[in-house]
Amino acid sequence: MTENEIRDLLFNNHKDDLHTLIIQKREPLALPQDTFPSIAQLLQNRTETKINKMIENLETLQLDGKEIRLVRDSDTTTRIDLLGSIVDSGDLVIIELKKSGQTERQAFTELLGYANHFCTLFPPLSESSLQSILIAPLEGRGVRDALAQELIINDKNALAFIPIIDGKKILLEAYYPSELYYRWVENNVLDDSSMTVVTASFPLIDGWIDTGEPGGAPPDYSQDAFKTMTGLIAQRLETAGLHGLVYARQYWAEVCPAFPYPNTLVLCVVNPFNPVRASAPDGTVFGASDQSRLDAVQAIVDQVAGNEYWLGNLHSAFMGQIIRIMQESFQEFFISRNGVAVRPEISVPDWWGFKTSMIEAVICHNMHIRLTGLLRTIFTDYMAHCYRTGTDEIYFSYDLPKFGYIAHDHFLAAWEILSGLSWTEMDGPTEADE
Repeated sequence: MTENEIRDLLFNNHKDDLHTLIIQKREPLALPQDTFPSIAQLLQNRTETKINKMIENLETLQLDGKEIRLVRDSDTTTRIDLLGSIVDSGDLVIIELKKSGQTERQAFTELLGYANHFCTLFPPLSESSLQSILIAPLEGRGVRDALAQELIINDKNALAFIPIIDGKKILLEAYYPSELYYRWVENNVLDDSSMTVVTASFPLIDGWIDTGEPGGAPPDYSQDAFKTMTGLIAQRLETAGLHGLVYARQYWAEVCPAFPYPNTLVLCVVNPFNPVRASAPDGTVFGASDQSRLDAVQAIVDQVAGNEYWLGNLHSAFMGQIIRIMQESFQEFFISRNGVAVRPEISVPDWWGFKTSMIEAVICHNMHIRLTGLLRTIFTDYMAHCYRTGTDEIYFSYDLPKFGYIAHDHFLAAWEILSGLSWTEMDGPTEADE
């Protein structure tokens, strides 16, 4: 059966019951009830639950058209194989078909491009209102890696089905990423060697952001300012798809006079290019990663011109992005009618040294922490586990706050819990595993 025949069969015979063709739907990974799961188990359960929910939504899928031509500038030949909508929610569904494993990677790229095109065509439509479906053999690792990335890291509404053809009949086998993908992510999320920190310090602003009395906390108006700032920076991180935390710090009133810039905003993000994890100053890759990852990075570095600079350039570009987020945030925070300029002093200290420093982490008020991306997901699920079991083994013990929102704004709780959940064992997937 050709791709065109598969497309016509689905459109002509299963316009409103495509869900009846789906087989091998998997129950999400069961999580332990008495203890908090590993990060890998948590992500696998969340992702598989999301996949099943998307499959369930297809019960009200209506296929509205086939070979839908998209007009994008001078390109008039791009066509969507099948276009539909989910009756209950009104969400659009875009389906791309590929019978050959040789072209499926291109098909998946096109599928994501179609979703972006619809968002451009119908602003401010977001991809959360779209469901992208690839029907292909999934023979190549590249497309499986891409699908896992979209589901686990980018939280996209993407599904894949493997077609099983028997004469003129077809079934669709639901695809779930291997557990090894979740273990790989786990090894690179909370470990200190994956973290990069950028700080922005600035002076006291009398009457607006200053200290309280010795022995006390910063005044309410200062705390309100810090709360707004950390919230807005966190929004910028979410928009950029970055996983991290941001909080405010002010030295104790007793020691503030010793520092020209006693106020600081601290931005810590998971840096995929952190040189501690993988570096190649002479073209040979080494670092605090499992050997399979180092070997995979080495294989790329060997094919890149000027390879001794390649990883370093990626790290520098990433750092530039984080620094720009901080600088642009300050421009937004301190825009003023009277031209008063508040310029931050930007630093990029080592994360481990910073968070264990007496000056940076102890003789100061740390407040208004905000988590983004996977860090927020992990912390939220952990707190849900704590309230379900009635105890927190890492920080609160049996003295949980009355309401969960209090824990989310509790600096020391978030700090200690994320540290306690850190995973350091190098146990990621290998090429052979896939």
